[in-house]
Amino acid sequence: MAETVKILQAPQAGLSDMAKLQDLNVESILENIRQRFEADQIYTYIGSILAAVNPYKTIPNLYDFEVMEAYDKRHIGDLPPHIYAIANDAYYSMWKQTANQCVLISGESGAGKTESTKFILNYLSKMSQASAVETGNDVSVEKCILQSSPILEAFGNAKTVYNNNSSRFGKFIQLAFSSRGVIEGGKVQDYLLEKNRVVGQNPGERNYHIFYALILGAPDEMKQKLGLGAPEKYKYINQSGCIKDPNINDQQIYSDVNEALKDMKLNDEQVSDMFELLGAILHIGNLDFITAGGAQVSSMSVLKQAADLLSVDEYQLANALTEKTRLLRGELISTPLDEHQARDSRDSLAMNLYARCFHWIISRINVRIRTKPTFHSVGVLDIFGFENFEVNRFEQFNINFANEKLQEYFNKHIFSLEQHEYNAEGLDWVDIDWQDNGECLDLIVRKLGLLSLIDEESRFPKGTDGTMLDKLHSNHAKNGFYIKPRVNNSKFGIKHYAGDVFYETTGFLEKNRDTFRDEMLTTIKESRSDFIYDLFEDMQESSQPNAAKKNRKKPTVSSQFQESLHSLMSTLSACNPYFVRCIKPNSTKAPNAFEKTLTLNQLRYSGMLETVKIRRAGFPVRRLFDDFVRRYRPLLGKDTQSSHSQHKCISLLSSYESTNQKWQIGRTKVFLKEDLEIKLERDRAERVETLVTKAKACFKGYRARKAYKATVAKIVFVQKYCRMYRQRRRFLNLKDATITLQRYERGRKARQLFHVMMEERRMEEERKREEQRRRAEEEQRELERLKAEAKLRELEELQAKLEEDARIKAEEEAAKKKREEEERQRVLEKAKAIEAAKRLEEEQAKIRAEEERLKLENELRIRREEEALRLEKEEAERLVEEKRLEEEVRRREEELAYAMQQVMTHFDDSIAQLNSPSDLNLDKYYGDMFEEADQDSEYQDDDPDEDSVSRKSDDLQYWEGYLNMKCGGMVNTWKKRYCVLRDETLMWFRAKQEALKSGWLMKKGGGTSTLSRRNWRKRFFVLKGIELAYYESDSDGAPCKGIINIKQTKDILDSSFGRESSLDIITDKRTYHIVADNADDLSEWFSILMRVKNANEYELKQMQDEDANPKNAIGTLDVAVIDSVVPVHLQTKPNAFAIITAERVFNMSADSPEDMNGWLKALTQYHKGQRTYSKEEILMSGWLTKENTGTISRPGITRKKRYFILTSHSLDIYKSVDLQHKLGAIALNRLCSVTVPDDKMFKEIDLPLPTNSPVASPTMRRRKLSWGKKSKIKMDLRTAMFQGGRRHTWSSKMMRNLFRCYPRSKPWWLHDLRTWKFTIHSRRYSYNLFTPSNDEAWKWTYAIQEVIDSKPPIETPSQILIKELREASLNGYNDEIDKIYKLNPILRNVPYMLKSPLLPLPYGQIMSSNLDKGYTTLQDEAVKIFNVLQGSEQLPDPMPVIQGILQTCQDLKPLQDEVYCQLVKQTTWVKDADNLNNLRNWQILCCMCCTFIPSRSILRYVRFHIKRQVELSPKTQMAAYAGYALEALKRTRTREFVPSRDEIIAILGRRDMNATVFCHGGGSCQISINSSTTAGQVIHTLVKGMNLDSCYNRFSLYEKSGLVEKAIDDRSVVADILAKFESLNAQNDDGNKDSRFRARGLSDRGKPWQLFFKLFCFLDTQSVKPDSIEYSFLFEQAHEEVIRGKFPATDEQLIHLSALRMQFDKGDYVHGDWINDLTEVYPVDRLKVKPKEDNDFGFQQRDRKDTFISGTLRGIGEKTLKRLQKSASDDNILESVYRDDVSATITAIIDKWRTLKGTSAERAQNIYMSFMRSWKYFGSRLFEVECHDGRQAYPKSIWLSVNKSMVAVHKINDPNPLDEFPYEKILSFGAPIPNEYKIIVEGRRSELTFDTTEVFEIAKLMKAYINEIVKKRNMIPA
Repeated sequence: MAETVKILQAPQAGLSDMAKLQDLNVESILENIRQRFEADQIYTYIGSILAAVNPYKTIPNLYDFEVMEAYDKRHIGDLPPHIYAIANDAYYSMWKQTANQCVLISGESGAGKTESTKFILNYLSKMSQASAVETGNDVSVEKCILQSSPILEAFGNAKTVYNNNSSRFGKFIQLAFSSRGVIEGGKVQDYLLEKNRVVGQNPGERNYHIFYALILGAPDEMKQKLGLGAPEKYKYINQSGCIKDPNINDQQIYSDVNEALKDMKLNDEQVSDMFELLGAILHIGNLDFITAGGAQVSSMSVLKQAADLLSVDEYQLANALTEKTRLLRGELISTPLDEHQARDSRDSLAMNLYARCFHWIISRINVRIRTKPTFHSVGVLDIFGFENFEVNRFEQFNINFANEKLQEYFNKHIFSLEQHEYNAEGLDWVDIDWQDNGECLDLIVRKLGLLSLIDEESRFPKGTDGTMLDKLHSNHAKNGFYIKPRVNNSKFGIKHYAGDVFYETTGFLEKNRDTFRDEMLTTIKESRSDFIYDLFEDMQESSQPNAAKKNRKKPTVSSQFQESLHSLMSTLSACNPYFVRCIKPNSTKAPNAFEKTLTLNQLRYSGMLETVKIRRAGFPVRRLFDDFVRRYRPLLGKDTQSSHSQHKCISLLSSYESTNQKWQIGRTKVFLKEDLEIKLERDRAERVETLVTKAKACFKGYRARKAYKATVAKIVFVQKYCRMYRQRRRFLNLKDATITLQRYERGRKARQLFHVMMEERRMEEERKREEQRRRAEEEQRELERLKAEAKLRELEELQAKLEEDARIKAEEEAAKKKREEEERQRVLEKAKAIEAAKRLEEEQAKIRAEEERLKLENELRIRREEEALRLEKEEAERLVEEKRLEEEVRRREEELAYAMQQVMTHFDDSIAQLNSPSDLNLDKYYGDMFEEADQDSEYQDDDPDEDSVSRKSDDLQYWEGYLNMKCGGMVNTWKKRYCVLRDETLMWFRAKQEALKSGWLMKKGGGTSTLSRRNWRKRFFVLKGIELAYYESDSDGAPCKGIINIKQTKDILDSSFGRESSLDIITDKRTYHIVADNADDLSEWFSILMRVKNANEYELKQMQDEDANPKNAIGTLDVAVIDSVVPVHLQTKPNAFAIITAERVFNMSADSPEDMNGWLKALTQYHKGQRTYSKEEILMSGWLTKENTGTISRPGITRKKRYFILTSHSLDIYKSVDLQHKLGAIALNRLCSVTVPDDKMFKEIDLPLPTNSPVASPTMRRRKLSWGKKSKIKMDLRTAMFQGGRRHTWSSKMMRNLFRCYPRSKPWWLHDLRTWKFTIHSRRYSYNLFTPSNDEAWKWTYAIQEVIDSKPPIETPSQILIKELREASLNGYNDEIDKIYKLNPILRNVPYMLKSPLLPLPYGQIMSSNLDKGYTTLQDEAVKIFNVLQGSEQLPDPMPVIQGILQTCQDLKPLQDEVYCQLVKQTTWVKDADNLNNLRNWQILCCMCCTFIPSRSILRYVRFHIKRQVELSPKTQMAAYAGYALEALKRTRTREFVPSRDEIIAILGRRDMNATVFCHGGGSCQISINSSTTAGQVIHTLVKGMNLDSCYNRFSLYEKSGLVEKAIDDRSVVADILAKFESLNAQNDDGNKDSRFRARGLSDRGKPWQLFFKLFCFLDTQSVKPDSIEYSFLFEQAHEEVIRGKFPATDEQLIHLSALRMQFDKGDYVHGDWINDLTEVYPVDRLKVKPKEDNDFGFQQRDRKDTFISGTLRGIGEKTLKRLQKSASDDNILESVYRDDVSATITAIIDKWRTLKGTSAERAQNIYMSFMRSWKYFGSRLFEVECHDGRQAYPKSIWLSVNKSMVAVHKINDPNPLDEFPYEKILSFGAPIPNEYKIIVEGRRSELTFDTTEVFEIAKLMKAYINEIVKKRNMIPA
């Protein structure tokens, strides 16, 4: 405290106010500042302007809290100059001047502006906190505002050559104060962040502080997560040579930023995301590129680190950085960038990431400190100072332009406006000269100024920095403030107020355009991180429709900065300004060093001398006469006689200073010097304090008297209340007695009902016993019947035995047999007699039982009739008794009411005195207590609606009224309907639509008692205003059964349980239980009732003013389908008219001719008669051929030519161009879609040909087309392209051959062969439209799509609620989240079927590549899936259902989000989290999360749902599935196939799955993978597990089936490959083949598909050691190429290699060994494709050398074989030749094998590899292709060789290449069309074109070799 007093009372060096200087010149001002600077008195006044000198050191105790308190409520000049004095005066001026205040801090870079800003904010915060303590308010806002400074400084400040903490952006901080002086909020506005500093700095400077703080201050765990090391490793922060500064504590900055971020309520996830983005920027800076077929990323490891931190795919990011794409007629064309362009893309990405992150931080700060409109505000402007570096760029140009504007603002307020006001008011004044910078600003901002020319050149596609500089020179070379360099270079100069500055124009246009390519934007928007996506969510791609127009109007950086600067000036102009001029004492940032020259220059260009002069001579304080009198009225004495304000002012001022030196009187104002105003303010404060003391005394006396009177009134009230209490007790006793009586009566009735129910139960039990008895008797009879049958069977068996014995002994015992036979017959007859007797007895028993049953039933019926008569009698008695009791209760109620009236009469006067509304209504309250609502009471509306007058809007878009209408049909009668015409739809209702909602509901009988469902009643409910009425029916005269006042209800609850959708409306007297038919209807009722209950009068009026709802209409008619509207003459209906459509005629009749004319006029505007369009309405028009069909493609439908007109709302269809007859219209909205024209789709032609046309069904013979006769052309390429359920790929060669067959001069019937079709899908129909021109088809497509895109998005209730949930979750409103779920059943689990999708789905039928799947529309498929989800728990095997859902989502991409929402809905608010149905839905959700990536909004919703469910049920099976799904969403990749059965089993078990990887030699291994494991990750695991880290060549995974294989891309998901294998193997089992895989060169050949691990890139085949694992792989793959025929060798060499392979596999030859499968050692296809040549006579040529095949049938020659085959009867001669060749080849191999006896396996392997390595190009991959070379330099069929250094062309089986093309010479390569591969070589005139089905394999291999070259050049290990 003592030190503080010492500072405030220290003697002042020089003058504290330079306005008091006697000798006014620059030197005296400079000397005064120097003296005060050396005395550590850095602040000096110039009137109310503060000059602050940066001391570059800390002055002790200068900014202590005690100093703040000392300056509180003190005027400027009372204490020594200080920044706190300016802040204090600005704070209290909000009340004194009742206006906003602002403090402008200006000065050069390094002058201390940022620190001054912090001091002002700190002082204002302390003032606010003091006021908050007095008023009891929270002070968290002040803390947040102060804590924003460390964040803004870390992210927006950097070290420059002039300043260690230089602000590299401008900010205007506006603090909003309440009327009590408390900060209630604020706002931070930023200006022109220097993005270029992120990627480059000048020598001696640093990047933004946050980068160094992150690397040096972050904990090790954070740095390890971000992959950060030493700061010297990162290019973006090490290129300037300055990394550390002793005056900057980076560790402390990191700590301060972390604390500040917590105060801003940023959660840990947001902070982590922000630091990950910063780490990604640092890694991006380390990316470099080399040229290899275009720019290539040199280090994929660095790229992967950056991509992982950005949560994007590294390959996609690499493509975005190195390739540029453009859209050409619906096709994306990729162009490689060069190294310079790729580096620009890298820097652009880094700058935009940082800039977006910076703006996001400021937005979060503003959200934290946001406020509503308040009292007034104080703004502090801290903007970049004037800069003049050795090299000044675009950023310095904008910075200095802003400083010019601020200097103009200073001059305007200090010099121009002030002197102008002196002259206007007629003061005695001599003008002071000052330096005006207006002409310099004109040079920059006027028309054709510097900014205008720069923007103009930026918008030119071919504009360059050079052309811009030429324009600047040519337009402004003669301007005095423009400097054209004497030497021609890339600079221009400006004479600023602070000196001359030259600007380097290199990069001006690029920075002004601020280009961010679409490829990078698309990649960033596909990030898995919500934080990254949110940063770029509002940034649109330029490749969208209308992009060209938007780009022309896209604001440039300078124009945006100019607009924001203009907005800042407007804000400042509305405030009262304070100025702080910061001065830099030296350029070395050294303390106690004062450079006079530097300081003098700052004083001169800032106009300090002129400022001192005008402040000394001028009158800075000025007030209007009335304002002055009002302000200082307490100082005016009562003896002031004059009533004129001017005289009062003169009288008061004369009493203070009679010489008029410190004040003057103008025409309308009083002008004062500041010291006189301070004196007036001091005296006024003393006078006001005296008056306030007197007012307080008077008020205290008044309050005491009022308290005494109130005490007396309370005593009287207590006495009255006691008397009232006694009477009320009597009343309550009587009420209790009545209730007791009622209770006993209800009990009696309940017991009576109980006895009846017990009797019914007894009778039911008797009936069950009788049934049980009858059932037992029937069982007994059945048992006896079975016994008889058994006996009969025994007798038959005995008969068979006797017959056998008789046959054996027939001759010997004939007589005996006869006697036995007779005996047996007698026995049989007796048995039959016994059986007949038993049967007769059973029938008699049945008859007796039936008679007994009929008798019992008759007795039971009689008993029931008697019981019913008895119950009816008791019911009649009960009704009589109830009536008697009701009369008794009514009589007692009348007695009680009369008694209560007598009691209350004595208290009327006292109650009136209390004026209490509750007491005044006591009588009504107690009277209403005994009123009971009758559920069946009749209610009749006394005010029926008789409104029959139509009304319309000004533009005839809306018309309504009563009409009599007759719609035709079977019941052709006139009916009165209320009709509404709105939005081109005519709707009719039964009555006028005044109800907010109406519909049928089930209502419980009444009261709160429990009644069975048979007592429920179906009622028609109508909600009008706040009253909900229910009627007996929906007819016009239906009686009203009751009314519920929604506003007076206590609560409305959703009481749904199980399958019952119900709600309870709770009132004071009863509870209404209402049940809806389904959950959707209940949700609508619940929402509208809650809206009415919570709505205020204005909101209720808005709801009542809503237009008619089409859902309540009994009929609708689209105006677009109306043919005509005409008046008709009917005798019974004089005002009738007819609406005619293509299907029906509607007869209408109005009440008056005026109404009829109005309807005619309204309907005629849109009817289908003649229509006139304005020129602006028609977007496009023309003739099209229309095919109207309900499906996408259905042949046989008639096509007609129609005239179409496209407007901004619809596509209108006319019969002719004169628009006389409109045939229809297609209304366009956001859900409509249009398919692009497909050049591979043809129109089906079925046209008769001319009689002289020699055509019939075409047949192709050797490139010649022959035509038959008497037929017609019928070519359906659609059928040809989809034969067998698959789509063919037509190569360019096939198309050329097709059209080459046509005659050169085609007849007219061939010109219409090809038409272009596009399809438009609307709400009701899909239309196929045909045009003869491709360009026209694209024009129509673009135009229609543009209209569709212009329509607002259609949002469903689910989408709206999802947005509300997101907002509530972001703000942490958990109660609001629970409320949303509670009030909206559409978000919760329901047991009912879904009627419509949860999300808006596009219209139209579904086009599927598999036509047999039976898809209809997206809406129908969505409903089907929801219905499947509801019954999933009943499935014994859920696998087929899960795979079916996943397959549907795979085929129909728009359904993926819909299914996600359905699953979220069905797993929300489930009572038992672990019930089977819920767990099944969670299992399906896990499968979805592992397979599909939802859209961004749905992804957020799913994550939010999963986390919330885990919080609600943490220790459940459901929580385990939820955690698994959440982790799966983080790593899910795009899939081509739905998961296999094994994968689904693994997902349901929440574990990884096993996959088997095979390799050569039959070896295999099991690896653990998940649904997102890529092939690259598997390769890395295998290489590491086999110790192949230091191998010479690169491995890959393959899809392999027999000898057919395909390399798998490293980015491919392994689970996807396994799913494809499952599908292919299943097709193999069924004997089917899939055309998709055959088209890609994959064929099963009867063998299962496998994952295979083998070499991919052969980089160094010579250095591989023979004893290594890699050598074995190399040997096996070399042999594989041999047996495939892809190695150039002679037949003898192949025999030798095959023998060596046999020696390696089996060892020495043993007699009898044979080669069972020749394909394992020899290329057998060579025997098929290489026939032996012969002469014309079929004899073998003598000059050829005999081979091992010469003795076979092939030796006779191919031609001879063919002739023999034609003449012979056996068709298998050639096959016999092939078998003979195979046998001869095996014999030759065995012979060679015998010669290798004694050779070891290792030796055989080495010999084999030595031979392979002897070929110069060993390691090359050979592809058999067909060449299209215009020069015919190559054969048609060739080998295309791809190896580590080049691409070569070989003749087949020729080891020496025809041509070689090193990768350095290859400019580009790829497949422009399917099955065609092109290579463009530098120096070669024509491009190389090849036909092959392996285009992807060739491109993949070439790119892999190029990447290896890149790695090798940069010395990065593979």
